[in-house]
Amino acid sequence: METSKPLTEGQLNKLKETVRKRFDDLFQRIGSNRQKLSATVFNVDQTINKMLTKEKIDSKKEKEILNLISKTERAANEQLPHQNKSAAKPVAASGKK
Repeated sequence: METSKPLTEGQLNKLKETVRKRFDDLFQRIGSNRQKLSATVFNVDQTINKMLTKEKIDSKKEKEILNLISKTERAANEQLPHQNKSAAKPVAASGKK
């Protein structure tokens, strides 16, 4: 059975930086015209920030946090236009042989 040790200060700072970047990117994509979605994402962001400041974070809790962010991003992606997706362009065949 694996024991869960708390994250080191460096690991915790990296997790906080990752969380902040992912939520900043998500808020930027949401913009200001989707207030309900923005409020939902904001609540998840606040919940995670509370976890990061009040709880001891181990590798299991880190995975839970990252999973919660991914779940939030997927839910937001369903409501946002898919502007970041670009179709792969086929390579034009050259007429040379």
